Parts: sequence; structure tokens; C-alpha cells
Amino acid sequence: WTHWSFDAQDMHGLCQDQLRQRGDTPVAVAKQMNQLFAGQVLCSDSPQDGFWLDVLYEAAELMPTFELKPLEMFVGREAASKIYRLLPTSRHHRALNDATALMNACRAFFKA
Repeated sequence: WTHWSFDAQDMHGLCQDQLRQRGDTPVAVAKQMNQLFAGQVLCSDSPQDGFWLDVLYEAAELMPTFELKPLEMFVGREAASKIYRLLPTSRHHRALNDATALMNACRAFFKA
């Protein structure tokens, strides 16, 4: 894994040494994602997620068994923009927290 971004490091609050010591290999992550999400369509809150998913699967030499689409593909650009404004701002980006926040923002938007 040779791709590294110091902006992403700051966003995620993780450095390369931490990932080397405690992280999994791209193959292990890709296989686990394929097992968990096979046949599903996942929603992303960032167009960059698709790029990084491609980088991960290329490094693992695997193909995803699921699709990843940006929120705009599900609700349209205008609604997505309103939903994004409902998201809390946070210094560090963590997948589970981000997914939960996106789900809650969508629920709040569609309740209104």
C-alpha cells in the first residue's frame, strides 16, 4: 500500500505506523467487505470514497461484490445538499460514526 495522504491522515487521526501495527492488509479488508456487503448497494457521503475503494481493491487484486454509490444517486443533488448540511461537523473521520450520522441526517431530512 503506497498511497498516503497527510490530509487524510489528519482527517482520520491515524498515521502510517498505527496502521502498520494495528491495521489489516488490503486483501483482508477487501475480503471482509465482500463477505459483509455481497450483492448490496452502499451509500457514500463522499465521491472520494469510490476512488479509495478502487485503490483498495486494486491493491488486493480483487473485485468488489457490492456497489458503492454517492448519496446524490439515491436522493438527487438538491436533497443530498440539504442532507449534508444536517451532518455534524467532526475533526476525525470514522466510518461507523460517519455512516450513523448520514443515516440520522437522512431520517431527519425525510421526517421534515
